[in-house]
Amino acid sequence: MKIGATLKVRYYFVLLEVKSNDKLGLILFYCILISLSPILVSTMLIPGFNKGGIFTILVGSMFFIQAILLLVYFITHKKIFFNKGLFLFAWIFMTSQAITLFVSALTGIQINNFDYINVFVRFISILLFVCIPSQFSLSRKGLEKFMFSILMLGLVACVYNMIVNFNGILGIANINNPYAVNFKSFFTNRNSFGQFLFFCVIANTYLYITKKSVFYWVSYLILGINVFATLSRTVTASVCIFILIFFLVYFRKKVVTQILVFTSVIFLFFIIYSNPQVNNFIVNIFMREETGTSGRSAIWETGFQILNQSSWTFGIGYLTSTRWIETMGFPNEFHNFYIETLVGGGVIDLLLHLIIFIFILNKVMTIYKNDKITGTIYFAGFLALLFYLFFESASFVSMGYVDSIFRIFFITIPLLYANNFNKSS
Repeated sequence: MKIGATLKVRYYFVLLEVKSNDKLGLILFYCILISLSPILVSTMLIPGFNKGGIFTILVGSMFFIQAILLLVYFITHKKIFFNKGLFLFAWIFMTSQAITLFVSALTGIQINNFDYINVFVRFISILLFVCIPSQFSLSRKGLEKFMFSILMLGLVACVYNMIVNFNGILGIANINNPYAVNFKSFFTNRNSFGQFLFFCVIANTYLYITKKSVFYWVSYLILGINVFATLSRTVTASVCIFILIFFLVYFRKKVVTQILVFTSVIFLFFIIYSNPQVNNFIVNIFMREETGTSGRSAIWETGFQILNQSSWTFGIGYLTSTRWIETMGFPNEFHNFYIETLVGGGVIDLLLHLIIFIFILNKVMTIYKNDKITGTIYFAGFLALLFYLFFESASFVSMGYVDSIFRIFFITIPLLYANNFNKSS
């Protein structure tokens, strides 16, 4: 009787813990929503708001609200013990950028004041989204809630985009200049919208494979229309790479299924190629061969020139570097994560990011051993992400919306879900 009573008590506390961990998925989604709010203000309420200093202050405020929200959750759900290795890594991550700014200041480079704040933000990001979450776990139910929330936000963005730009999307086949349209929903530009749709496709794939509902087929259709409407080559290619890798790995033992799908794809390409109007639209408007990298190569070359003039080891600081190229007439990003990381923090910072990627990929392998569907989805997602980062800027440890969604979706969530299996074992 005593053994039975003990087992019931243990089961009760395990069940209680799983339920509390399920809430963490939604809280992390709320963090993404909080980080998105300054963008919504600038695109829906106050046009041009994102170009002022108040916008940056609001972004910082939303980051610290995220930090407080997570910290309150962590403290109220478990006694926190810091992993010495991860805590040391967070400290190194902060210190490396501090050294970067110190070296830049010594060489006479004018440091962007927000870079000083970013030094501490890096430490807080690793602490709250990697170090402390290593002690928590997320059940499959919690993962489903997170993925469903991402998908729902994506569908809202898609429907809003299709309503606001209804006539433009209907006449997309008749446009002569792809840069004359900007189907961006409530995001700042179509690339940002397409970027979020990339996450939505991954989330929808997880939900479709696990639930097999017609609703997720319809979601694919809506997401696909909007991905195409962004005319973003990088996002479209990343989505295709994700789906292809997932298909090859997940259906690797189903030869007949692979043959049918590949036959269908070849047939689709044949139809497109045989239709001159469709073929011309894809080549001239979508692929845009004559535009090449759309000016990216010039920005990349400028990035290497900055490194040659400063330090390949430490870089010059993230916001300092983007402000630098902005004064030269370029956009305030390098359109390449690897170059932006090199210029912002040098080889040292690129290696530190590589350590994070390896750490999380190890967690993805843990997931794959216990849950092949989720493991395959995240593995395919990571490979597509590595491709995406060659042509677009992304950040994981700063204050903005882009940092929040990349950090949470590709670092914190797989870490928490992998911990679920570590506890089980």
